[in-house]
Amino acid sequence: MSVSTFGERMKALREQRRWSQAQLAEAVGISQVSIAKIEKGGDTKHGAKIAAALGTTAEELSGIRPVTTNHVAEPAAQYLVELPAPRLVPLISSVQAGNWSDIVGNFRPEDAEDWLPCPVRHGPNTFCLYVEGESMSNPGGRPSYEPGDVIFVDPGRAAQPGDRVVVRLEAQQQATFKQYLEEDGRKYLRALNPDWRPKIIEINGEATICGVVIGKWVAEQ
Repeated sequence: MSVSTFGERMKALREQRRWSQAQLAEAVGISQVSIAKIEKGGDTKHGAKIAAALGTTAEELSGIRPVTTNHVAEPAAQYLVELPAPRLVPLISSVQAGNWSDIVGNFRPEDAEDWLPCPVRHGPNTFCLYVEGESMSNPGGRPSYEPGDVIFVDPGRAAQPGDRVVVRLEAQQQATFKQYLEEDGRKYLRALNPDWRPKIIEINGEATICGVVIGKWVAEQ
């Protein structure tokens, strides 16, 4: 029998990976109930994230292009313990990060530079991006972020003093990365690099916090 709906294609790929509905839900960042409803023909507003988690595209799951199976992992040996699937998040640019709240609703899998597994618990709209510049490099101290490090950013977390944040300053398109501070009712951004100038800038009413940094990944040299 041919597979004709988004939900049926999704279920077929899920079962080929030997994933339960709960595992797919964990990878996507939604509930198992939502996965069950989609497989039964429900709303597919999470289609892009589901496609990325299954290693395919929204076009294939929607039937616009035939579903290919060469990217589907071989079933694990029966004696292995199945671990929860890592949730993938989009690797985006600093310009996309600065406008994330406006574009996330229509974000497509191909709009990301890549999709990376996030190593910590996070909200459904979490993204990641490369660190640019030396302002957050803290020689001899921790934390420290070097150019090329990947930071994971959760826009669903409220920024607290001391958090590292991705923020878009007024009249700028791209986001910047700094530490968030508050003192006497005023809000500031601080560079961790002791030699960076200006080291601290005030942002009262002049910045939009795009998300809180929840982790980083560093490539081996």
